[in-house]
Amino acid sequence: MDDVVFKIKRRTISLLEEELLDIQPQITEESSYLAITKSRKIIEINTKQGFINTEFSIDSEDLDFELDVSILISPNRNIIAVFNTCGRLGLVIDLLLKKIIMRFGRDDYYYEQTIFPVSFFRHDNQILLIHGTKWNRLDITNPLTGEVLTSRVDPEFKMINKEPVFSEHYLDYFHGHLLVSPNNEWVVDNGWEWHPVGFVTTWNIKKWITDNRWESEDGESKKTLWWGKEDWNDPMCWLSNTTVGISGKFDIGLYDEEDSLNLPKGFLFRIFDVCDGSMLGEFEICNGKLYFDTYLFCSSQDNGLQVYDISNGKVIFEEKTIKPWVYNRASKEFLEITNSGIIICKLIEEECNLS
Repeated sequence: MDDVVFKIKRRTISLLEEELLDIQPQITEESSYLAITKSRKIIEINTKQGFINTEFSIDSEDLDFELDVSILISPNRNIIAVFNTCGRLGLVIDLLLKKIIMRFGRDDYYYEQTIFPVSFFRHDNQILLIHGTKWNRLDITNPLTGEVLTSRVDPEFKMINKEPVFSEHYLDYFHGHLLVSPNNEWVVDNGWEWHPVGFVTTWNIKKWITDNRWESEDGESKKTLWWGKEDWNDPMCWLSNTTVGISGKFDIGLYDEEDSLNLPKGFLFRIFDVCDGSMLGEFEICNGKLYFDTYLFCSSQDNGLQVYDISNGKVIFEEKTIKPWVYNRASKEFLEITNSGIIICKLIEEECNLS
């Protein structure tokens, strides 16, 4: 990659007197975002035209607004999900109809340990929702009709003569944060299993819907990407339709002292091919939110914004005064929310003149 330099262009717009809990870009519209506020409002923010509209007010008591709340936007923008980030319950809202069209939830077994496993995707021109229904089970539901597309019996676990006995397809795994590939064919699951230890898996969504309802448990497309992480809520991002980047630390306590001497102790960014589960590369990285668009961007409270060359892990730009909440790939802008308003930053890329 040729040497480049970046310049920062920034501006600020005022914000309504609303505390934002989460904000996400509308991927098909430049400079447009949906956010959830402390006062239970869904608002649209347009940073180009400078307006803020209230789209919906949540009157349901299903969510606890004293805890972290996340918003998720479907590919068609009009259907969104709102849920307690590490909670049990969530809502699907149709912004055109101005109503809640679906409620979803998972059971209460260690649910607070993981980001709620939920993600929209598009299949055969339908907007579908993957969501946790139990600690070790995911389902796919059509939120517009309520149809569950992955109906199957629950595998059993029994203790016989003080020994665990598992029925076929039983999954001893706590599902976590889900990330669907840009082409809607793969999902990555940032979960964990008992020790406890972080355990990232992946499988093919099309096979799950059309061929095998047990694909998320033990289907042939399911692969282990990274077993042995210290945590299971670390950031991830897609680099292409079939390659994903995962950040995290090795859990050194899982390894013998001799083996652990050769393991990196800090945060790593590891790149995997979801088709075969192979690791394609790794490099050290700061701990922060991740975004990818030609370059890898990492936003952290301690280090601000760092830009990495994905081919070699080299930091090619950093700016400690920028700590974005979110990146909009359509408009190439970073947003940081402060008490004074919304700071909008763009990185202007220029060729490096060495003469």
